[in-house]
Amino acid sequence: MPPTTGHLQLIQFSHLMSNEGTVVIVSTQPHEPFPHERVAALREAVKNRGMKNVKIKHLHKTMPQDPATPGFWDMWRDLLLGYGVTTADNIVCSMEYGKKLAEITGATFYPYDIDRDINPAKATPIRDDPHAHFHHIIPEFQKHLKVTVTLFGAESTGKTTLSKELAKRLNGYFLFEYARPYLEYTDIAITKDSMLAIWKGQAALQRQADNLHDRPFIIQDTDLWSTVGYWQFPHWIPTIGNCPQGLIDEAGELQSDLYLVTKSNIPFEQDPIRYGGDHREGSDEFWLDICHKYELPYVVLDSENHEQRIQQAMTAIFEVAKQKAAKMSFDRHGL
Repeated sequence: MPPTTGHLQLIQFSHLMSNEGTVVIVSTQPHEPFPHERVAALREAVKNRGMKNVKIKHLHKTMPQDPATPGFWDMWRDLLLGYGVTTADNIVCSMEYGKKLAEITGATFYPYDIDRDINPAKATPIRDDPHAHFHHIIPEFQKHLKVTVTLFGAESTGKTTLSKELAKRLNGYFLFEYARPYLEYTDIAITKDSMLAIWKGQAALQRQADNLHDRPFIIQDTDLWSTVGYWQFPHWIPTIGNCPQGLIDEAGELQSDLYLVTKSNIPFEQDPIRYGGDHREGSDEFWLDICHKYELPYVVLDSENHEQRIQQAMTAIFEVAKQKAAKMSFDRHGL
């Protein structure tokens, strides 16, 4: 583990060899992280690639890992026979122990890319640093390790500039603020209907990020919690009404791993879709209150210097990435 592109190519190779079907046995143990998510990701990957005659079997139990353990190979022979392996079957494996599995079951061994000439993906380096080897993890599992960061705070505090720069430096994806193009290309007036449309578009944009693969970071120039915040501006409530509970619920469902709150200690710049005239509508305290009220994980970027803000942001993002990567670590008993 985790499920890699190498695992997927192994399954594809076996699928292309056989007209009668392929059975994939995924062995996980209770002490390992993401056991059920790994299996679900492989099943989704097989389905997404049109391999209709492939069955994923999940073996989830505590099992010895050392081949020197008494009865180790007898255990595996009985397990494989229990899954229906016969002498007419093939054992396809990208590890040398596949030869032994074929020997003890009477099946025929077909090695695949044992020397990793086609795909260099190896589980140990990925577990040690999954974000550095993110492209070797199958897309269907990447969502469990992807880090989503949202720039948050008052208008004209550098969120767009920062989010684009962070995405560039981290080789991540940049997600724009949906409200801006919507208001610029439809009707600039704030109404209940326009707020509902912004909600709908912003939610779709964030969900679409699940389909952005091979880069470990998603950097967002706002998210639905900003929509919640704008909906709660006291001076807007008479026009658009109270913030819908459904919006709050969906914002929580799509919540980011980290919110970088940009302080308003840089000059304000007027803009057609900034409705406060020559000043910001929301204060730093207003947006921090949103963070506290909804228990958002946040860090304040308080430097007035752009490069220092970038460094503050990068430090915070790498700490979150480190915490996520730690979830992949587990004891392999020295093997």
